[in-house]
Amino acid sequence: MGSKSLKLDAKITPERVDEALTIRDRLIIELLVGVLDEQLVIERPILRERLANLVELADYDAELKETLHGVINKL
Repeated sequence: MGSKSLKLDAKITPERVDEALTIRDRLIIELLVGVLDEQLVIERPILRERLANLVELADYDAELKETLHGVINKL
């Protein structure tokens, strides 16, 4: 699986971790609501890829996006 959005080498900026974790959790909840609504099964790699896509589509600064990718990779 080769997602262009998923950044496996993303670096976590310590000052942005709390903000990134809050956003990551919100994005996971949004995805899970959609999955439950459609009665789908979602595997961890797909979850990471979908979260990475949402991060790339969002209007966050580059440092926060990088940190978000880093915390998503730790799922």
